[in-house]
Amino acid sequence: MWFILALFSSLTFGLAGFMMKISSHHKGSNNYLLLGLYVSGALGFLWWMLQTGVALFTWPIILFGIMIGFGSAVGNLLFMKALEVGPASLTAPLTNSNIVLTVAMSILIYDEAISWTETIGVVLLVTAISLLPIDPNESLRIRNIAWYGFVLTATLLFFLRNGGLKITEELHLPNATILFISYVVGIIWFGVGILRGGQPEPPRARSIGWWWGLGAGVFSFAGLQIYSIALSKGPASIIAPIFATNSLIVALLSILIYRERLSLMQSFCLVLLFSGLIFIRI
Repeated sequence: MWFILALFSSLTFGLAGFMMKISSHHKGSNNYLLLGLYVSGALGFLWWMLQTGVALFTWPIILFGIMIGFGSAVGNLLFMKALEVGPASLTAPLTNSNIVLTVAMSILIYDEAISWTETIGVVLLVTAISLLPIDPNESLRIRNIAWYGFVLTATLLFFLRNGGLKITEELHLPNATILFISYVVGIIWFGVGILRGGQPEPPRARSIGWWWGLGAGVFSFAGLQIYSIALSKGPASIIAPIFATNSLIVALLSILIYRERLSLMQSFCLVLLFSGLIFIRI
């Protein structure tokens, strides 16, 4: 059951990522995109926690919610800054290495045991996720030393989100409420950023970003909620890498919808992906 849930979490979160790509393709505002995402996502978690009766606001729940929300919002911000000063072919794989931290924590701290076939599957999935963003035509030279700080900090902050949900699950805290609080943190973060202003963005860009952000938030909520449920039923050391394959979903949809050409590296990553999933289920 947890395996199917993990696959669905990757698919739905990947759809959220693809909607963000659509907004970018049509030159939508990133600030309004992320604000819309956090607004509809927060409403989704609010609905879920009311339906399931887990609307409990204790200090540990609030603190974990703020921590995970901070990791998500500031991690995304630093990731974007790293892309501005360094190559995406190195930035994306290194920030994705937060998955390895979650796997290591699950095995070393929570004594999760995985078989040798599952270990091979996890290694194949992590390899596929790491190789996917590599562009052989991009210069990998790093001219700005700040890039290292951005990447390292973003990696640790993303671990706060993904690994934090594993910790809260082990503490038997309601992840729906924690995620609701984390999305409210995102609303505050990007809402204040928009109110503080800067150079005004065209109304069309704001509208595109806002509406695609609202759609992305629905699938973001679904993906993270399903991921949270999967963590309650199976090993995070396997579920986390499966969830992280959502980047491959974005790549596949881009190929199908925008007729983007499938590169040799992307083909290789897809082979690794399906091979990894097969090994995990053996």
